[in-house]
Amino acid sequence: MTLREATARHPLRVAIAFQGALIPLAFLLAAWLDVPLLAQFQWTAGAVLAGVAATLPMLGLLGLLAVSGLRAYRILAEQVREFLRRVFQGAPAGAVALVALLAGLGEELLMRGVLQGWLAGHLPIEWAILLTALVFGLAHFLSGFYFLFATLIGVYLGVIYHLTGNLLVVVLAHALYDWIVIRIYLRNVT
Repeated sequence: MTLREATARHPLRVAIAFQGALIPLAFLLAAWLDVPLLAQFQWTAGAVLAGVAATLPMLGLLGLLAVSGLRAYRILAEQVREFLRRVFQGAPAGAVALVALLAGLGEELLMRGVLQGWLAGHLPIEWAILLTALVFGLAHFLSGFYFLFATLIGVYLGVIYHLTGNLLVVVLAHALYDWIVIRIYLRNVT
């Protein structure tokens, strides 16, 4: 079975496998590049609260786009709704939470933890944040508009990570944002 066939038949399994695979990939790259990922997690109540709070501006930006009437946003929103409908149609309870958690953990370990962490050791922090955000945007490229949106979110998460020094904050913010947005889009599928 080809990847395209597997994706068409079992999109949720592919989403879980892909997002889940980012986690060991991040740890392998971190070991190779000598980036201490686990040391970048501080499990505190303050970090949890900061992660929840960091979700709010991202949701606010999405809300502004939703009411803006921008054609590029409407087209993207419809593409995302259709994709999510295919992935989560008939999915068991908890599937959205699992995918959101894996995406938040895997993508943030890889992007902010490994890439931004490594680049910050070789470049000024502004460049490390910007280059990581551009890679993040490219990884989410569905359209030029989404590239710009994801890159902006990447800059935001990069700054939050730089200011807190805690991967837990950006992992929680990313995972919670994904969980809320996926649920909103699935609710709005007609």
